[in-house]
Amino acid sequence: MSEALRPSDPSAIGGFRLLRRLGTGGMGVVYLGRSETGALAAVKVIRAGSGADDGFRARFAREAELAARVDNPWVVPVLGADATAREPWLATGFVAGPSLAEAVAAHGPLPVAAVRVLGSLLGEALAAVHAAGLVHRDVKPGNVLLAVDGPRLIDFGIARAADDTALTASGMVVGTPGFLAPEQARGEGATAASDVFALGCVLAYASTGRPPFGTGAPDALLYRTVHDEPGLDGVTGELRAALDACLAKDPGERPDADGLRVRLRPARDPRVGPVADAAQPPSAWLPDPVARMVAARSAESLALPDIEPTVVDDPGTGQPARQARRRLLLAGGALLLAGGGTGAALWAAGRDDGPGRKTPARPSYVLGVQVTRSGAAAPLARACERAARLAVAQHNATAGRAFDLGVRVVDDHGTLAGATSAAHELAADRAVVAVLGPVTELTLLAASRVYASAKLTHVTSTTGQNDYFVWSPTVTFQTGAGDQASGTAIALHALASGLTAPAGIVIDRSGGSVEYNQGGLLVTQWRHLGAQVVPDVVAEDTDDAPAAVASVLARGVRDFVYLGPLDATVRAARQLSAAGFTGPRWMSHLLYGSEFPKLAGAAGEGWFVVTPAVDASALRTKAAEQFTAAWRKRYGGVPDPYGAEAYDSVLMVLREFARTVPSGGGRPNRLALALRLHKATYQGIARTYTFNTYNQFNIDVRTMGPETYVHQVHDGRFRQVGPVMAKQTKG
Repeated sequence: MSEALRPSDPSAIGGFRLLRRLGTGGMGVVYLGRSETGALAAVKVIRAGSGADDGFRARFAREAELAARVDNPWVVPVLGADATAREPWLATGFVAGPSLAEAVAAHGPLPVAAVRVLGSLLGEALAAVHAAGLVHRDVKPGNVLLAVDGPRLIDFGIARAADDTALTASGMVVGTPGFLAPEQARGEGATAASDVFALGCVLAYASTGRPPFGTGAPDALLYRTVHDEPGLDGVTGELRAALDACLAKDPGERPDADGLRVRLRPARDPRVGPVADAAQPPSAWLPDPVARMVAARSAESLALPDIEPTVVDDPGTGQPARQARRRLLLAGGALLLAGGGTGAALWAAGRDDGPGRKTPARPSYVLGVQVTRSGAAAPLARACERAARLAVAQHNATAGRAFDLGVRVVDDHGTLAGATSAAHELAADRAVVAVLGPVTELTLLAASRVYASAKLTHVTSTTGQNDYFVWSPTVTFQTGAGDQASGTAIALHALASGLTAPAGIVIDRSGGSVEYNQGGLLVTQWRHLGAQVVPDVVAEDTDDAPAAVASVLARGVRDFVYLGPLDATVRAARQLSAAGFTGPRWMSHLLYGSEFPKLAGAAGEGWFVVTPAVDASALRTKAAEQFTAAWRKRYGGVPDPYGAEAYDSVLMVLREFARTVPSGGGRPNRLALALRLHKATYQGIARTYTFNTYNQFNIDVRTMGPETYVHQVHDGRFRQVGPVMAKQTKG
């Protein structure tokens, strides 16, 4: 689908007149364009933030040159590119059809005959890619477009020459979890065999309507790809044998792309019509609903608007905006205003742009906030956004402040693509000096790479995995304690409270690798406490949890820990209640602030959750009382869970940023903030913040004692009991 051009969009790129917007995401904006010969093209324009990086431009030019080598009817051709333009761009042939992902989502799995055609032609496409010395590395349903005459393989944005290792960092995973090979999941180099594995995943998805290794957090998908067998229920016969071969864990056991093409080749070829009935249309390889979907997209591409230059009047002068932009360009501001929105305007407001315009006494900057406003992450988003607005409002009310600050909130919708797009949007706005967020592990996985490239400091207060430093060693900071430390916190609470007893520990892998990792650590530590442990593991995508709980209870345990997602923990609480179990019960720290008390009802009463997150309204320190009063005045209630940590994070960033502002205002050096923050010590509402070598919150005796809190479900809500250990343990 497409939308009309916006006033800020250019009317032409290179030799292509722009007609519509096809989408925003990834590295920039994709337009529908028309060449001088009338051919339609998809023109990807790279955002200014990436284009400012000389290393990126070199990679971009290299990738465009490599992709242009491929000549095959099932691979979208490169029509032109310019890595030296102010905003680098790449034009490829336009395919008027939906992606395989869209088609399957709308109409379900494809029939076997269609999957065989799809696999044969995509095998031919990959064979051409590999013959050109390339490895695609990101073969997935979203990169396969369906046209009336067959599929097209697109997006060589991360393609590399097979012998090119200079641009690949060791140990980095490149591609889409769930549709990449085990060797890629382990961080090893991708080969042509890796593309064949990915194609096998795509064909499995087309056949079943489900990714072969399920859905969920990226690290869980990577684990399953390496260790588990693919889900191919319902796929039989020769197609099943072909997919089994493609999805072999050992790259040497997979067929090459051309061999797969031959193996899946149907009796009829959509390029020339069916062998048995040459009169049948070439789109007959698709089921009718999908064929109609393809036809509708094709019809839309014919209903193109008249081509008009993107010129709007400047309401202040009556002059065309093109002239105004040229004038701003000479002043150094055009790219900011075109790509940065309100935030750039705030920065520009602190400058003298002409006679009669006064320069304010203070410069203005912007704090970006990247959140996920939907799903389970919505409460985290609300807490972070509220905390940011409160902290900024207090900053702007401070007399003698050196600068004013605005807030710009972007919703990443909880997806990898959305997180990448949101991060690019904030990074391209040069008025944005730092970012709070993202709020989830999935979105941080994508956004941290963008912020690393833009050298834009961002701080997340709600995540706890510890591998982001691999690709973002300088600007990604985590003020929440590491997830694995929460396993230690449960053991410490049991020890300090005299609750250590034979314990049943159920680790539900549907909760992701966080639960599995901290569960294994907790089992080991509980044994070190000298108590018996009865562990059990619930496999993903099974309904084995009730049996696991029953099995553990049958062993006579007196303590119980369930580490799993919300719905499974609620069910476990009800099962324990029905069995009359009244001993101490702990849940995952990830459920603090969730709807567990509401959903579990009476069965949830008494459950513990141990987390570094504090309920500031339960503290009697001056800082906590002032924060709680300010929050209550602004929002009409006690602080949201994780609100205190987000608030502390913002104030810490603002303190260090103030020390990097150039004399007289102007544009600060983004990297300077990260370098200062790495060495900072900040006393927050309930904890002292310092960072380790990897820019993660330092975990020590203090962190695991008086600055980690026990909460218990009481009267239908989480109530803070107190710190795990008394203040005198501080060391």
